[in-house]
Amino acid sequence: MRSEVRNTSGEWRDARPASRRWAIGLLPALLAVLVVVPAAAQQTRVVGSVTSGESGQALAGVNVMVKGTPIGTLTNATGRFTLQVPSPNDTLVFALIGFADLEEPLNGRTTLTVALDVSAVALAEIVVTGYGTQQRRDVTGSVSSLDGSEVTEMATPSVVQSLQGKVAGMQVTPISGEPGADAIVRIRGVGTLNDASPLYVVDGMLVDDIQFLSAHDVQSVDVLKDASATAIYGSRGANGVIIITTKRGVESRRTTYRLNAYAGTQSVLNPIDMVNAQQYAELINELEANLGGTPPFPTGYTGPDTDWQDEIFESAPIQNVQFTASGGTDRITYYFSANYIDQSGVIPHSAFERMTVRLNNDYALSPAIKIGHNLNFTATDDQRPPNVLGSIYHAEPTVAPRNDDGTFNEISRATTGNPAASVFYTNNRGGAQRMVGNVYGEATFLDNFLFRSSFGLDYERTNFRSFVPVFYVSATQQNVESNVGIRFENTDSWLWENTLTWNYLADPHRLTVLGGITAQSFYNEDFGGSRVNVAGDDPSLWYLNAAAAEGSTNFNSASDWRMLSYLFRTNYTLMDRYLFTGSMRVDGSSRFGETNRYGYFPSLAVGWDLAQESFMADMDAVSALKLRASWGKIGNDKIGSYPAVALITGNLNYPLGGELRYGAAPISLANPDVRWEETGQYNIGVDAAFWGGRVQTTVDYYNRTTEGILVRVPIPSYVGVNQQPFVNAAEVRNKGLEGLVTWFGQVGPLNLELSANGATIDNEVLALGQGREEIFGGAVAGMGFTTRTVPGEPIGAYWGYRVEGVFQTPEEIASSPIRGGEQPGDLRYADLNGDGVINAEDMTFIGSPIPDVIYGFDADLRLGAFDMGIGFSGQSGNEVLNAKKARRFHAENFEVSYLDRWNGVGTSNWEPRITSAGHNYQPSERWLEDGSFLKLHSARLGYRVPQELSQRMGVDLARLYVSGTSLFLWTDYSGYTPELTSGTVINSGLDQLNVLYPPARIVTVGVDLSF
Repeated sequence: MRSEVRNTSGEWRDARPASRRWAIGLLPALLAVLVVVPAAAQQTRVVGSVTSGESGQALAGVNVMVKGTPIGTLTNATGRFTLQVPSPNDTLVFALIGFADLEEPLNGRTTLTVALDVSAVALAEIVVTGYGTQQRRDVTGSVSSLDGSEVTEMATPSVVQSLQGKVAGMQVTPISGEPGADAIVRIRGVGTLNDASPLYVVDGMLVDDIQFLSAHDVQSVDVLKDASATAIYGSRGANGVIIITTKRGVESRRTTYRLNAYAGTQSVLNPIDMVNAQQYAELINELEANLGGTPPFPTGYTGPDTDWQDEIFESAPIQNVQFTASGGTDRITYYFSANYIDQSGVIPHSAFERMTVRLNNDYALSPAIKIGHNLNFTATDDQRPPNVLGSIYHAEPTVAPRNDDGTFNEISRATTGNPAASVFYTNNRGGAQRMVGNVYGEATFLDNFLFRSSFGLDYERTNFRSFVPVFYVSATQQNVESNVGIRFENTDSWLWENTLTWNYLADPHRLTVLGGITAQSFYNEDFGGSRVNVAGDDPSLWYLNAAAAEGSTNFNSASDWRMLSYLFRTNYTLMDRYLFTGSMRVDGSSRFGETNRYGYFPSLAVGWDLAQESFMADMDAVSALKLRASWGKIGNDKIGSYPAVALITGNLNYPLGGELRYGAAPISLANPDVRWEETGQYNIGVDAAFWGGRVQTTVDYYNRTTEGILVRVPIPSYVGVNQQPFVNAAEVRNKGLEGLVTWFGQVGPLNLELSANGATIDNEVLALGQGREEIFGGAVAGMGFTTRTVPGEPIGAYWGYRVEGVFQTPEEIASSPIRGGEQPGDLRYADLNGDGVINAEDMTFIGSPIPDVIYGFDADLRLGAFDMGIGFSGQSGNEVLNAKKARRFHAENFEVSYLDRWNGVGTSNWEPRITSAGHNYQPSERWLEDGSFLKLHSARLGYRVPQELSQRMGVDLARLYVSGTSLFLWTDYSGYTPELTSGTVINSGLDQLNVLYPPARIVTVGVDLSF
């Protein structure tokens, strides 16, 4: 993993020899080369042509693949192809946008002609629905599906980020632009005041995140959104379920190898517009004059002019290599992959490395018994910079980063210090090792029964180490004693699931009944400590024993919880047109007391395939039409491990009578009556395809209400606890309309697929209760709370004064309601209650961080050997509170919007005069900005080398490509990004530079080879 040393100039550099670094990245390529010759031997040449079954026209750009392998080619402009296949008994798969896939066995033939039919393929695909699969036509719930190829379009270690803009009703918000950072996912809005994250299911293993996954290992993604689809997962599916199926080997197929590698560069996507040194001097002089002080800069300042963003941010490399080998016999299938990603950061001293190894095997012990495993091993190493965005933003541009002698300059007017020094003296290193996987066994008996047992593990070990040397920049930016800190955390989980499935098929009936029992256990423990006066600065001394024992600190804590569940589901189809699904899950959680430990979560759904009815026979334009309706109830227990148990803290020690007395006190009170949060949801949907499947669409209306949300309620202070107890008090409703439309078309030789999705979100708090009339949040230094959650409003709605303009003259102030002390140039707030005074009674709701609409757009085009794809994502109707601009203590730097400030009658009626706190820095509309955006989050252009040429190079398939990630961001927001996350749902939408890292634009070039 990464190792660093300081060079002679004091900078940190990668200590690995260049040959070793490249060897790590090229090792899979070297392994692949070893198998090129035997892989290409003894092949059969097949020629053929492909036409449209509808028009008879020759089809260009058809993807012709040997089933179960990456071997393939494309038809030319006349629809013809030539392909070298491993065996004359192989099966060819023909695929083209807008046509149904066709599998054609060769059966010894070396020439063939095939015709592709236009078809409503979306209703024929296989969908993973949880503990089973269904054809899309039989699905009664709201389920969105993606192919694995759609998650490899973005150059990111995070599979979650690659889902942005691709699923209707799913909002994906990157946590930050830091290397290796993940994303926050919200499906159909926020339905709780606690953890609103979805459940992830990877090959049957239930996990809380998928940061361990390599995108190239993903076969498919299925997103379950309504209660009918998610209720089978009970409480774990309260916020939606994302099912990941990884790739596997293919029976009776020789080993095939694939190598995908890319490398590229990153740069800051959207820097903030800050004033330059001359403008800063002008504004500071004006500020001091407004405060009655002496302007510190001469008129026409000509000193240093530092752009701190340019000084700190840098271009950074990224590289990724994926090597896979897969195949099988008639008894065994296997899939092996190794992935290495190395992503440096646009802020120095930041980087992320991850090595992932996956092994998916299946073993047929007999025609009735099969066993297998899905194993994923991941090791990460990351270097984390300090949170310097605040100091970059506030640092005065009139100071150079360093003095002439190379020492760091003091930042005297801003309070955040020299950001270059902060980066230089910070050494934060972290790492993790994680194993996620399961082993399973399946047995088929009595023809119609299938028993499956699966045991899974999720073991993770993380570590973090920080070191700060002795240094001095200024009286407020120094460290007089070197210090080292460490932290280790263990998180373990096991899952044991047993299910029995009965299938009954007798025309006109199709019936599937599933029953099962599952058990899961979680355990987490962390410990660490710190010491000062380390023996030296070398990384070999960054350990506690190398520092002074005096003044050392330590900590250690743990938590655990368990769940036992029973599940049942039945799917029934009558005459291929009438559909019924019913499910029940019973969850028992140790997080609740004995009287409320079990929750019962049922669901019902019906569907009607109208296209099968006789009265639809003459409607040629309608290829498929299905109506769906569902209702269900789901639970949620993501509130921590011990709401029903009183917690105690120790180490409350004090001297008494010359001796040290050891004490303890309660942290929180127990509430044994807490019960499950319950979410009731109903959904009405329609799936349709028109004109032979050229146009396909899905539309859903949903209404979801969560009752009994666990919130902390106020208790008298004399009780003497730090945390208020949980009670089931709140109620939140989300409703909206979501839809997806896809169009397949041809324009001459150009084949294309266009899709657009969108969803509305209407979020409202219906009740808080139990002494909780409101919940304040969004605290901003010097301003106080900026959000207020109350019944009738969205969660975390902004709370403040409405702004009616800027006072221009003393006479205007004298004739208007005021807070007191206003001067010309100050903001004029609205007197909402009409009492002639501006005070807290005039504060009101001024906006919401929750968007009204989220949407995405994708286009895939193919022209001969070229392919191109672009993906957009966006949202509208929400506001961002620019809290970074509001946090002023005196002489910090300014955004360019301050240049439009009031400095005389008529100069501005929105941006007030320059001040540094007080009246103009109250929570108000002044700080709200439009949070709408449109982002080009992915783009690619690829070229497939003709098979004749690629086989001369010894490979079956060769594709070259260039790609871009987060290329452009169109927004009116003045910060790095309007995509903001926070620790809690009541604080979302506040930009306090809590996005620890600016998002980056990534451009890569890559190659995809198959052997």
